[in-house]
Amino acid sequence: MRSTLSGSLEVGASGKENEMAVATTSYFSNSIQGIPQIGGPVNLAESRTTPTFAIGYRLQRQDGAEFVYGHFGATTGAGMVVSQDLSESSLVDSDNIVIAPASAETITDGTVGSKFLQVTLAAVTADQYAGGYLTITDDTGEGYTYRIKGNTATDNPASGDIRIELCDKLIVALDATSDIAITGSLYANLEPATTTDVAAAGVSVTAQAAADYGWIQTKGVAGVLTDGVIVIGSGVIVGSVAGSVATAVETDILERVGTALVVGDDTGYSQIKLNLA
Repeated sequence: MRSTLSGSLEVGASGKENEMAVATTSYFSNSIQGIPQIGGPVNLAESRTTPTFAIGYRLQRQDGAEFVYGHFGATTGAGMVVSQDLSESSLVDSDNIVIAPASAETITDGTVGSKFLQVTLAAVTADQYAGGYLTITDDTGEGYTYRIKGNTATDNPASGDIRIELCDKLIVALDATSDIAITGSLYANLEPATTTDVAAAGVSVTAQAAADYGWIQTKGVAGVLTDGVIVIGSGVIVGSVAGSVATAVETDILERVGTALVVGDDTGYSQIKLNLA
């Protein structure tokens, strides 16, 4: 028999009321929340040789899915977990490479209120660290993190040195004891993630050529390349196959990319609820 409550509940043979899965009055939107004030029209399948938006520009769709604009440093297929190339964009914790203000080519570099510092670093290209993050890891000025606007190439302003420009002013003066580390922009120089390049940024929406610009997805449901047997409901991490996800186990220390919802074949694609925002 059918309930009298507007047809929304049904009584089965067992006498239990079963709720309908989706009401016929429900409706859904695929729209982006808000209107970008800069850049061009939003095309999530975009692949361009010149950028439409700033790297890291973020959009949210009305279903909660989030997308970030990125630059690809290597050929990437659709549905692949991507990460920056740490060897190209980052600098490990390095001791005593900051030039003290009194010895810098510009003696205000490294002082309170300056946006510049001079650093000894070989084989650096212009703006290699642009968009990244510089942290004072030890000694004078330690604990502060600054966004990097850009940098010169090695041998500018002095032989063996570069000059780094920050987005904000130095809060504490630096000196020759200041140790630093740099992490590049999480959304630049993207390539299929591996177990060594583990700063998972998101999942490629469409195939991209090296040096192209386009969107990655950081939240919501997405098909992702699968490595091995995925367990429904389990957390997933970057797999051993570049760009893939694998089931996480309790002892794994890698970042969780998301949760497996629908399992695909090994080397196929599984639906993953992403959590990389």
